[in-house]
Amino acid sequence: MARIELRQTPRLSQTQRLILSPTLQQALELLQLPSIELDRLIEVELSENPLLEIEQEEPSEETSSADQASDQAPDQDQETDQQSQDEDLEPRREDESEDHLEFLEGLLETSEERGGWAPEEQWRPEVASGETLSMHLLAQVLDMHPSAEVEEASRYIVYSLDTHGLLSMTKEDLLAGWGGSPEVLDQALELVQSLEPVGVARFSVQEALTAQLLEKGHSPDSVACRIVAEFFDDLASHNWPRIARSLGTTPHEVQEAVDKITRLNPYPGSDFAPDQNSAIIPDVIIEKIEGRFMAFLNDSRFPSLVISERNRRILESRTSPPEVKEYVRDKYRRASLFLRSIDQRQQTVRRIAEFLAEYQEPFLEHGVEALKPLTLQQAAEALGYNQSTISRAINGKYVQSPQGVTEMRYFFSRGLPESEGVSTRTVKEELRHIVESEDSAAPLSDEAIVKMLLARGFAVKRRTVANYRNQLGIPPARDRKRY
Repeated sequence: MARIELRQTPRLSQTQRLILSPTLQQALELLQLPSIELDRLIEVELSENPLLEIEQEEPSEETSSADQASDQAPDQDQETDQQSQDEDLEPRREDESEDHLEFLEGLLETSEERGGWAPEEQWRPEVASGETLSMHLLAQVLDMHPSAEVEEASRYIVYSLDTHGLLSMTKEDLLAGWGGSPEVLDQALELVQSLEPVGVARFSVQEALTAQLLEKGHSPDSVACRIVAEFFDDLASHNWPRIARSLGTTPHEVQEAVDKITRLNPYPGSDFAPDQNSAIIPDVIIEKIEGRFMAFLNDSRFPSLVISERNRRILESRTSPPEVKEYVRDKYRRASLFLRSIDQRQQTVRRIAEFLAEYQEPFLEHGVEALKPLTLQQAAEALGYNQSTISRAINGKYVQSPQGVTEMRYFFSRGLPESEGVSTRTVKEELRHIVESEDSAAPLSDEAIVKMLLARGFAVKRRTVANYRNQLGIPPARDRKRY
């Protein structure tokens, strides 16, 4: 009998891996952050980084007049001014730096008490107050210590969630926006879906409810799980006897299962949703100027940040201890990177907005019936970006246009399978108008809606109409009838 031996031998192999530098990672994080979270992040950076400050406005005319008046003061004031000017020479720089030195030494001591700091510490977005869904999920992700690739993919998934905590896109769209390894994205999706609240990061309400039922101990073959999977659209009709006959059970058991379903949360992220009474501040404003639609960034929502020149001078001071200089140097690098990343984010959003204003001009002029099909890949090719960059840049961004305030993602939609030149959003709006104008005593069937859409120039199949109707939350004809 042959002996089995275990040996260790060195071997060289080539593999392809996506490695993100801290600079690129911060740029991607800021690009994907919704504006409300970026606003809070700016507050955090201002409070933690002494090298960052808000740019001061230019002196007003009143201040200039006061300065001119002081120049005409008595000789005593002139002597005082001369003395101040003498102090503005090199010795004053050292005296001035000592005040800031004490301040920064205090920060350094506080940092060391908290466990020290490292110049190469990985940058992570933080929010000042009010825990958001993304904060809650990312904290759990970091506690699980996944690999760098899975962590990056998990962040992408978390920031792709809508306000309900669901993925309001297909698996294909999620993968197209990622641009990395599909296997890594699948691992990250499985990780995020395992987090609290239960049901988060699912692609539909049905999947979220099913996840919650399974977590409570129901088997996939239980009455409750089967109702959600097979008869979810029939719950509004309350036709328990028909559902019971289909499942081979009693109406009483069906009603008990429905009672359990109604106690679940179809929108897992609703507990973290912001105040619904708060107004949406658009990131981009599109206006028609001299017959042409122009896109402008709404920069007024963010403060204008600059590097603090006073604190930066500590690097030039001969009296600054080496550890303080290193601390200031690290904060200077962080502040510079933060400012560059914000500027790159804004420029990317601006370019995409300008492209949308030109490409979707018919929509801006005439409304949703003129919305042109547009995919992320089309925009990426037109702007010279990666498809994942477009997906990150439009996440959580809003546009104010002649058609109202909408998400930037609204400008993107697929074309009809039967007619690539027609946007699916256009057909959905037509379908909505048809249902709203129907006779409630004799509602239209899906087949009748197909014929009406065909008469209006939209060639769609009955199955497509049923799918769009479900996406719009419109029940079937039998449940729309009013007696």
